[in-house]
Amino acid sequence: MGFLGILIKFIRGDLYIMKKKRATRNFIILAILLFVCFLFSFISFRIPSTVDNFVGFINGLYKGIDVVGGVGATYTVNYTDDFKGDMDDAIDKAIARVSNLLNKDFNEYIVEKSNDNAIKVVIPRLEESTTITTNYLVNYITFTTTEVTDSNRETFEPAFTGNNIVSSEYYTGNGVFGALIKFNDEGKEALKTMANSLSSSGTLYIYQDKNYSSVLLRISVDKDSLTQIAENNQLFVSDVSLFPNKEDAQVFADKVASGMLNVDMSLDADDDSAIIELIQPKYGENFGLILGLMAGLMIAGSIVYLVLKYKQLAVAPIMSMLSFIAISLIIMPLLSAIQITLASFIGFLIVYAITLAGHVVCLEKAKNEYANGKKLLASFKSSYVKSVLTNVDIDVVVMLACLSTILFATGAIKGVAIMTAILLLPSALCTMLIHRGIVKWYLDINPTKYQKMNFEKGVTANEE
Repeated sequence: MGFLGILIKFIRGDLYIMKKKRATRNFIILAILLFVCFLFSFISFRIPSTVDNFVGFINGLYKGIDVVGGVGATYTVNYTDDFKGDMDDAIDKAIARVSNLLNKDFNEYIVEKSNDNAIKVVIPRLEESTTITTNYLVNYITFTTTEVTDSNRETFEPAFTGNNIVSSEYYTGNGVFGALIKFNDEGKEALKTMANSLSSSGTLYIYQDKNYSSVLLRISVDKDSLTQIAENNQLFVSDVSLFPNKEDAQVFADKVASGMLNVDMSLDADDDSAIIELIQPKYGENFGLILGLMAGLMIAGSIVYLVLKYKQLAVAPIMSMLSFIAISLIIMPLLSAIQITLASFIGFLIVYAITLAGHVVCLEKAKNEYANGKKLLASFKSSYVKSVLTNVDIDVVVMLACLSTILFATGAIKGVAIMTAILLLPSALCTMLIHRGIVKWYLDINPTKYQKMNFEKGVTANEE
C-alpha cells in the first residue's frame, strides 16, 4: 500500500470517527428531548411570575363524555300564538339546529327529544364550571320599536317574528364584522308599519325569548333609516363594541337564525338545579385510565415487534415513533376540536398503525434491496424514495377520506375523522423525515454490520 492509499485510509477512518461522534451526540440530544416531553406530559407546576399553572400535556387534553362525563339540561319547547306548521316537525328542526350549533365547538354531544315538547342537551364537562350557554339554544326572535316592560308584557302583540326572517348570516363589509338579516314581504310591511309609528328617532329592539325579557340587541333608528331597511328587505347589523371579532358576529347571526323556527327553548323552572344534571362518564370513572393503559400496551407491543424484526436497527423506528407520540401530546391540548373519547382513541389507533406501517415499509424496502445485491448504504438510499411515494399515497387517501367525513358526518364518526386528520401531519413528518435522519445517524455508527439489523446479504454483481 502506497502513501496515497495510507492517506486515504486515514482520512476515511477520521471521517468515520467524526460521523460516529456526531451521530452519537444527535441520539443523545433526541433522547433528552423525548424524556423532557414525556416528563412534561405528566407533571404539573405553577408557572414562575404568573398565576397560571402548567397542568401537563396529558391533563390538558380535552376529554369527552366517555371520559369525564357531561352536563345536561332538559328544555321545554314553547310555541308562540302565531306558530305555523307541525309541532313535531318544529322539535325535529330545533334538535337539528341545536346540533348544528354544538357541532362547531364539540365533537361529542347529545341532543334528543325528551318527551312530547322537551329537548335534552348534554355536552362534555370540560371544566368544573362548564354550562350549556344560551349560544346553543333556539331563540324566539321579535323585532319591535316598542320596549316591552312589566306593564305591557301581557298585552304586547309582536308584529314581526322569526316567521318574517328569510336568513341570518355572518357578513363582513368595509372591514367590520356583523350579521346580514334578510326579511320576507310580510317582514317588509311590518318594518314599514314600525317606521310610520315613529315620530322622529327611536329604538329597534330585538328580543330573543318568548317572554320578551331578554334583549338581544338595541339599535338606534329613525323613520327614514327604518323605512330604508324595509325597502331593502335586509338589515346589516354591525358594531365594533358588540362584534369586535368574527366569532361574536357569527354567534349573533346564529341566534337570529334560530328564531326562524318560531319556537323558544327555556328551562321551565325557577330552580335551575331541578333540571340541570351531571352526567357520569359513559363507560365508568376509570375509562380514561383504561384508554391510557391500552395505548401504553400498544406502544410497548410495537417496540417489542420492531426489536424482534430489526434488532439493533429498531432504535431508529422506535425513536421516530416516540417522536410522533411526543409531537401529538404537544399538539392535542392546543386544539379543542380534539376531545378524548372512544371515537378519538380509535382515530389515534388508526394513525399509530399507519405510522408504524410507514416505518416498516421503509425498512423492508431497504432489506429487500440489500437482499437483491445492493450495498448497505445504497439499499437505504434507494428504498427511501420508494417508501416516501408509498407513504404519500397512503396519507393522501386517508386524509381525503377524513376531510369528506368531517364535512358530512357528525358525532362519533366525525370524532374519528378529526383525530385521524390532525395526527396524520405529525405522522407524515416522522415517517418521511425524522425517521430518515435517525436511520442515517445509525448507519454513521454502524455502516457495515448488517447482522445487527437482521438483514440478509445478497450477492452483488461483482461477486457473481
